[in-house]
Amino acid sequence: MELGDIVIVDHPRHPFYGRTGKIIGRRGEHAAGDPWFLIYVPTHMRSFLVPQSMLCLEKDVAVEVFSERLQ
Repeated sequence: MELGDIVIVDHPRHPFYGRTGKIIGRRGEHAAGDPWFLIYVPTHMRSFLVPQSMLCLEKDVAVEVFSERLQ
């Protein structure tokens, strides 16, 4: 994941589960190998820190949904 990527919060225990945002910064590490990303969430009109382990790229989700519909 890099700056400018569109991501979705995909961890069900996170308060923003299912929300889409854009990576606008990187802020240290939540755990070893799990960086914090600063995500701008347009529906809330502000940014939030979310660990990478709770995010997935939007294009990855779109590919999964498309492949499920073909079956």
